[in-house]
Amino acid sequence: MALENPRNATSRQRDKDPDSRLGLTFPLSMGSKGYFKTSSTLLEQTKSNLKNLLLTVKGERIAQPEFGSGIYNVLFENFDSDFTERMRSEINDSIEQWLPHVIVKGLVIDAQPDNNLVSIELSFGLVQDANATESITLNLQRDI
Repeated sequence: MALENPRNATSRQRDKDPDSRLGLTFPLSMGSKGYFKTSSTLLEQTKSNLKNLLLTVKGERIAQPEFGSGIYNVLFENFDSDFTERMRSEINDSIEQWLPHVIVKGLVIDAQPDNNLVSIELSFGLVQDANATESITLNLQRDI
């Protein structure tokens, strides 16, 4: 059953509406109707928004130079005892600023200096629904 006025609907009402779409998923891909794939729940859209936020370098986005995270700046610093904490701080600060409806439930950062690889596993929920949980994994390669 479609919502009468989707603009005034709560996120829970939109999540239950099979015809409701919130935004484009990331990475961009073709959907079943020939357009870009879209998300239908707040949790699904938040997953795409988190990837977009964390993988965008500050200054990269036109008209919003502060949007993004500093994880790439940290990525190319020396692997030392503070590396993981600096990476964690960049991730948490970016989420707090740009996606305040996100609750970070778990954050595992696996820095592998011998392979020039950093793996980030982030599990998260939503303020609106504390029981909802989703996760993303980012594998960042340092090319030297």
